[in-house]
Amino acid sequence: MAEIPDPDALRDRLHASWEAYVDLIAPIRPDLWAYSRRLTRSVWDAEDLVQDTLLRGFGQLGHLGQNVRNLRAYMLRACSNTWIDGVRRRANEARILEERAADLRASDSSADGRPDERAELRDAGARLLHQLAPQERAAVVLKDVFELSIREIAAILATSEGAVKDALHRGRGRLREPDAAPERRPAPSTELVDRFIELYDAKDVGGLVDLLVEGGSAENVGFGLQYGRDAFEGTENFLYKSVHGHEEWPESFQPQSVRLAAGAFDGEALVLCFATRGGEEALEQVLRIEGVDGRIARLRGYAFCPDTIREIGAALDHPVRTGLYRVPTFEA
Repeated sequence: MAEIPDPDALRDRLHASWEAYVDLIAPIRPDLWAYSRRLTRSVWDAEDLVQDTLLRGFGQLGHLGQNVRNLRAYMLRACSNTWIDGVRRRANEARILEERAADLRASDSSADGRPDERAELRDAGARLLHQLAPQERAAVVLKDVFELSIREIAAILATSEGAVKDALHRGRGRLREPDAAPERRPAPSTELVDRFIELYDAKDVGGLVDLLVEGGSAENVGFGLQYGRDAFEGTENFLYKSVHGHEEWPESFQPQSVRLAAGAFDGEALVLCFATRGGEEALEQVLRIEGVDGRIARLRGYAFCPDTIREIGAALDHPVRTGLYRVPTFEA
């Protein structure tokens, strides 16, 4: 049997390449973000499109059979293609749903008057796509199609077993309601945001880890991702660095003080991180929390997304200090 390559060694090589790529793209990131912002008309969707475009461009560079003569045009083309592909997927999904509905109306019963089994299956598939919220849809498919256990599904969806059971109950119930509309994802609770800030102020890293569901994740968007409770052991993890900062950085990069505050943008509760440097306080980080059962399923930080931070700071009337697209490196 062939030896399986070491994924950690490959990750380290890719990480070094990603840093070089992020630095290469940095001068055109404002243009890329502005273009994405016009296409999506949403701050969060614009940043998601930028990140998807970066990944697409990174992957394409690895097998591109020609020189890149105009990097700005190359990345804007990648952004356009990423956006158009997404629009087409959504249009195709809508078309498929319409076709399935028409098929069902044309053959909703067999010759003997009994319901046609194939029509029922088509109807169930269409309703699965159209009526269920993403968490419900994923839970139903993982359980009823792939026959995974509740525990396995909870790990995959980064949620609790109780939340999986609730999603299955809601999803199966909604599949029996032909006219039901999908529920929107609930906004994070202000209580969860306040609890996060309380634990941060107490420098309780263990409490913050406990606030994560099993399989929960923390991410500096565009530059770092950790998931699963074991990823937050020790001092080299997102939550520890959030509380204690980067103690390994030179003194010139250390803030005089850091504080968190609750905020809201576009109706969503946020954690705002302010740092004081040279006697001036400014917004440097924005954290979004996706919660389930009063705990964190996903924590996303935008410190390395300067254009997003600037727009949020302007909307909330806070001074902003930003500009980095990745964690800085220092020579030993």
